[in-house]
Amino acid sequence: MMEEKTVLLLKAVEDIYPSCDPYFEKLQKAGITTMIIPTLEFIYINDEILENCLLSPEKFSGIIFTSPRTVKAVHRICETTGFNISKWQNKKSYAVGEATSKLAASLLELHLLGEEAGSSEELCKVILSSADFEKFGEPFLFPCSQKSKDTVPKILTESGLEVKKVICYKTECNSHLEESLEKLIAENICIAIGPTTEQAIKNAEMNLCKVAQKPNPDSVVEAVKSLL
Repeated sequence: MMEEKTVLLLKAVEDIYPSCDPYFEKLQKAGITTMIIPTLEFIYINDEILENCLLSPEKFSGIIFTSPRTVKAVHRICETTGFNISKWQNKKSYAVGEATSKLAASLLELHLLGEEAGSSEELCKVILSSADFEKFGEPFLFPCSQKSKDTVPKILTESGLEVKKVICYKTECNSHLEESLEKLIAENICIAIGPTTEQAIKNAEMNLCKVAQKPNPDSVVEAVKSLL
């Protein structure tokens, strides 16, 4: 009988439920036993600043989400303070992509625009092309991470809109990652999702055996299958 192989999926996880991760889901559906090991820790910060902004919807034209984690930061404030986010329902709410839009609709019950946008640049185009553009007299609330690029604030302010940027979370390396993986990595092979990860694996002198053709779940599954 062939020994069962287990794939260790090293990545930042946007949700505490691994089944929500597209890479985990694809590997499992392919019959490959998979275990997620988070590479990052998400730490929420500036709660009071974000709370004060949320408590004053009349001071904003709307809110902009560019990642699921920012949605969770706002939801966390609502849960811990009892704040009713419905006060924002008559404001313009925007989100990059389907995943962020669905999460905001689910957790915050907001009607999101911009689901079709695949990047911050594309989302800004959606905002600037809005029929209500001339009515945006107040700033947009923009919760983000400490590593967020200033793409949204830059494009919107250059077009005459104000943006209130609130850094609501930061990312740090998983403090237990090295301890957890030191032995496992030494005894196993590595697959890189793309050229940046490939170079990092080589720099760490780990056993790189495959690079996925494209940085997506299907290509990772094919790379894993080719080595089993």
